[in-house]
Amino acid sequence: MGVVVVEARGLGLRTSRGWVFRDVDLAVNAGELHAIVGAPGSGRTSLLLALANRFPTSEGQVELRAAAALGQVAGVHEPDPELTVAEHISERLSLLGRRADRAGPTALRPGAADELPADELADAEAEAEAEDEVEVEVEVEVEVEGQAGGQAEAEGQVEGQAGGGGGPDRRSTGRRGFFGYGTVGGRPTGRRGSPRQGRRDAVAAVITGAGLGTDVPLDPASRGRDLTPVQRQILGLVLATLAGPGLILADDIDAGTDGADRALLWDLLGRLTDRGIAVVVTAREVEPHSPSIVHRLGPRVTAAADQDTEVNR
Repeated sequence: MGVVVVEARGLGLRTSRGWVFRDVDLAVNAGELHAIVGAPGSGRTSLLLALANRFPTSEGQVELRAAAALGQVAGVHEPDPELTVAEHISERLSLLGRRADRAGPTALRPGAADELPADELADAEAEAEAEDEVEVEVEVEVEVEGQAGGQAEAEGQVEGQAGGGGGPDRRSTGRRGFFGYGTVGGRPTGRRGSPRQGRRDAVAAVITGAGLGTDVPLDPASRGRDLTPVQRQILGLVLATLAGPGLILADDIDAGTDGADRALLWDLLGRLTDRGIAVVVTAREVEPHSPSIVHRLGPRVTAAADQDTEVNR
């Protein structure tokens, strides 16, 4: 038996309309995938949030023994409609005091959030906000200089080499952006081919570092309002991994998805558990080949909502 990450004993939630769920007992071990299954209104979301210590209950106890992170939970924890995928990742890493080019598989292992080096706690958010402004300013200046003729450009280069006056050459003041690239003379430098490609590479590195592989359909330039249901779920999982949690919880994992999307999502959940992360999701049903432990909630009744546990094979 593995290490227990979260355990519920006799958990129940009662409202003025009766019991939402009652007498729920479950234990989730590291590296296990658990699915809370039931029809809408069966209390799936409430139970999921209760397991993360994000929702009060009427009776019973929840013991959370590892850091927990929420994935997609509609109305509670979901993408900002105006931010792009890259901006979501940038913002989350900034809040953690980290850079995308330093977020590799080792940094993303469970519990790594408590081991972040102090020298990574830079003001990355301010740097990210200023990055585009700097790039545009540099590129415009280079374009104007180019229109002035090659001779002036050559003279400027000679003056720079001789250490002459005339003020600093702004073309050499490129800065390193949040995603680990910069610009010099209006041209990208560092490990990235261009600012846009740099963002794509950095986002791909974060997704790969999270253990989700390279086949994830997530465009860094897509805004939250344009994401499909499966993309919203995937983004939620990516963001959840960034703090190195021991437990990830996501709601309504199969909502609005077709057969191929559902198969991909359950496969991605399996990849997270392969890395030792415990995962709890809610769903209407579970994919047949998903190695998950299923907890079925009955409909909300005035007495009790029965819970049955089974192993999906």
